[in-house]
Amino acid sequence: MIKKLFTKFFLTLSLFAAEIEQINFSGDVDLVIGDFSRENLLKVCNISYPPFYKIWQDNPTFSQYDIVVCSESIEEYAQSLGFYKADISYAIENKIAQIHIKKNNPILINSITIDKEYASLINIKEKGFFNTVDFSNSKKAIREYLNQTGYPKAELDAKAYVDIDNYQVDISYQVTKNSPQYFGKITIDNDADVDLEYIEKEIKFKEGELYNSLLIDETYEGLYNFGIYKYISLEHNLDGNDDDTMPVNIKLLKGSYRETSYSLGYDTDSGGRFKAEYKNDNFFGNLKKLSIGTRVTQDGYNIYNNFYIPYFVFDGVSLKNELKYEDMDYESYSQEKIEEKIYLSKKIFGLTNSIGFLSQNSQIRSELEEYESGSYLLNSVFFNTVLDARDSSINPKNGYYLSFYIENGTKALASEEDYIKTLSELRYIKTFDKLSASIKTKVGTLDKDLPIFKHFFAGGDYSNRGYTYQNVGLKDLDNNPYGGLSMIDNSLEFEYNVYKDIGIATFFDSTMLSLKANNFSEKFYNSVGLGARYYTPIGPLRVDLGFPLKEGGFVFHIGIGQVF
Repeated sequence: MIKKLFTKFFLTLSLFAAEIEQINFSGDVDLVIGDFSRENLLKVCNISYPPFYKIWQDNPTFSQYDIVVCSESIEEYAQSLGFYKADISYAIENKIAQIHIKKNNPILINSITIDKEYASLINIKEKGFFNTVDFSNSKKAIREYLNQTGYPKAELDAKAYVDIDNYQVDISYQVTKNSPQYFGKITIDNDADVDLEYIEKEIKFKEGELYNSLLIDETYEGLYNFGIYKYISLEHNLDGNDDDTMPVNIKLLKGSYRETSYSLGYDTDSGGRFKAEYKNDNFFGNLKKLSIGTRVTQDGYNIYNNFYIPYFVFDGVSLKNELKYEDMDYESYSQEKIEEKIYLSKKIFGLTNSIGFLSQNSQIRSELEEYESGSYLLNSVFFNTVLDARDSSINPKNGYYLSFYIENGTKALASEEDYIKTLSELRYIKTFDKLSASIKTKVGTLDKDLPIFKHFFAGGDYSNRGYTYQNVGLKDLDNNPYGGLSMIDNSLEFEYNVYKDIGIATFFDSTMLSLKANNFSEKFYNSVGLGARYYTPIGPLRVDLGFPLKEGGFVFHIGIGQVF
């Protein structure tokens, strides 16, 4: 009581003191990133500075009361990370507050009491460091497991007993499963122009099945991917029913499924770019999609129109038509092209299979003497199969991706050339705690020489990063690349997550291009490099420095999107 009165009296006096203009942190402080970085400590103290470009905004000022509150907040924050004996002190001089942090030793976990069924779910160990974040995550992992195995009504009693005198923590997990639960009657309320049968295709559970929260999540994700609903609810009351079944009421309210968007961007392959697009995700109902847009870069532009019917003829068969006009300048040629691509797709045993027709009518101006300029019409049928077993297509941490594409040009379809082109790709990523290892291999083949625009090219942000876009391989006297009829393009990368959404990477890229058909005996162009990653909701922002091993120098890359 006396301490509280003294503190209030002291803080009242501090209101009349001079303003403090600057806060510095010293002691056990991380230099740039980390739990005790300046940025994190300011967040703990609920202090924010205006961005550097808002020069008209003044930096905040502080009272001694603010410094006391900040110090106490840092002490509580340190304890949440397991530093129960942290010593936080401050001094104020010449309008500058200096907060000194001494973490001392973190508290250790003395014992863990838990059933064998749940022991592998928690990421904390005896004799390891204790912090409240890991403890909360362990409780979350156990609850998720119970929800996924039919026991959403299970009771979890988890406690951490902190013994400051012996400086140790004893943790206990007690689980009472209660009776298993099953899915009950399923009802659907839907106000969009979508037939009920298409909604039912996305419901991953059936009445009478053992309850699994993952099936609820997968159903929600499938309905969300329709892209036309502003409100999606899968109501299932865990507490309102007395028996072992849970009815599920699916409520769907349509939103604005028509959208016009504009965007600006930059990457080192295409430079600055502008994109404008109109999309309708329920064009004349039943989830048919229409998009019309244009993409402009420093090297040219394209105009495109896509039409997609997700439920075309047979069960699970979709139809897509892609029409594009392109006027672009590449390293070795300029191209005006009208391309029509129409194909059917169906998923079988996890493989997405597509078969269709491709027509390319191109006007080429070649920079290479060996390849003529002129007009070319190539018509082909193609087949593509994809197996995507990654845990995320945007920011994967584990899994693999396989694809195979074959394109058969034939004069029977009025093509000027008969040819066969293939492209195979493998990606694999595995994460060990904070370290991720990734590998990618592309193998391309052409059975004969074709106009330059059908060659394989390598180099750039998504290929061999020791080279600029399309600049791997043999070149003419004017430094124009020939590309190749045969290609092997490899990438190996190790990435370490240094802090939250920030990672650093090192990589080795290796590429072979040959101007002979089905020839893989030419030399490889190798490069090594370093990079940084910042993970965003739309994919990683990547910055890479690539160093070709023979040519010397370096190449800088910046882009956004997943490579592996």
